[in-house]
Amino acid sequence: MPNRHSLLSMATFLAIISWPSVADTVLLKNGDKITGEIKKFDEEHLVIKPSYSPKISIERSAIKSFETDQKQHWSINRTLKDVSIQSSELDGFVLVNNQQTPISELVFSDRKSDSEWRYSGSVEAAIDVTSNTKNTQKLHAKSDITAETLQWRHNLKSEVRYETEEKTTKRNTLEAHYSLDYLISEHWLLRQEDYFQEDRRDFPISNYYAALGPGYRFWGIGRDKLDFVVTYNHFWLETQIFTYQLNAWAATLNYKQYWFDGVLETYADLQIAFPDTPTIDYISDATLGLKYLLTQQIYLSFKYDINQTKSAAQHSRDISYNLGLGVNF
Repeated sequence: MPNRHSLLSMATFLAIISWPSVADTVLLKNGDKITGEIKKFDEEHLVIKPSYSPKISIERSAIKSFETDQKQHWSINRTLKDVSIQSSELDGFVLVNNQQTPISELVFSDRKSDSEWRYSGSVEAAIDVTSNTKNTQKLHAKSDITAETLQWRHNLKSEVRYETEEKTTKRNTLEAHYSLDYLISEHWLLRQEDYFQEDRRDFPISNYYAALGPGYRFWGIGRDKLDFVVTYNHFWLETQIFTYQLNAWAATLNYKQYWFDGVLETYADLQIAFPDTPTIDYISDATLGLKYLLTQQIYLSFKYDINQTKSAAQHSRDISYNLGLGVNF
C-alpha cells in the first residue's frame, strides 16, 4: 500500500504535467501560426523562440496578430505598460484590455526595471553638397551617443568640420553638445544642457553655453520622441582679444520618428534663443534630416542645417546640405 508521501508526490506530478503550458502565439498573414516565447519586438522585427527550434525573426509587415498571456513590459503608443495581449480578428491589430490596438503602436520593452540602462548611437561621415563654384574640399564627421533609463537620458553629440577653399582653410571647427534629461513623469522633464564650439583657425574663436529648464515630452518611449523644452541660457564668447557674455531664454524642439518598420528615420532639432540685450533680436539653430537604412546598421543620410543671427545691425545666415554614410550601434 503506497504511503501518504508517495500519494502526495504522485498528485503533484500529475498536476504539473496536466497544467497547460504558457506560450505566446504569433499569427502570420500567410495563415501560419508560431507558438513559443516572444523575446523581442522592436520597430523592425518580432523574435520568438519556439520549443522545437532556435529563435525565429519575423518582419512586422508579415504579422496579422499575436497574443501573450504573461504580463510583460510593452510600449503602447509610446507609453510603457505592464499588460497581457490577446490576438484580434482584425488584420494588423491586437486586443489590449479588450480594446483594439494597432500593432504599429507596440514595442516590446526588454527593460526589467526603471533603472536599467539602454545604450544606442551612431557615427557618420558626410560631404557638403552646397553649391559653390570655387575649388572646395569639405570633411564632416559626427557622432551621436545616448544612454537612458526610464527616468534619465544622457545624450552626447559631437561634430568635426574641416573646409578648404583654393587651398586656404576656411573652417576648422569642433562642436560638442551634451544634454541630461530627468523624466519627472510620463510627460514632464527637466533638462540641463552644455554646448561648446571652437574654431581652430589662425584667429581662434570659441563659444559655450549652459542651459537649464523644464520640458514636455509629447511621446518618447522606444526610439521615437517629441520633446519641447524651455531653458534659461548663459552664453560665453571668447577670442584672443575679448570675452563677451549674455543671457537668453530659449525654446527647443527635438523630434525623431521611424517609418516603414524602421527603414526610414526623420528627425529635427530646432532652437531659437532671445538674448536679454537690445543689440541682438534672436539666435536660431535648426537641423532637419533623413536616414535610410541600407542594412540593420548602415544607413544613408541627408541633413539640412540653417543657423541665423538677427541683430539691429545685420541678419546673418549660414545654410548647408550634407549627404552622409553612417553606422548605427
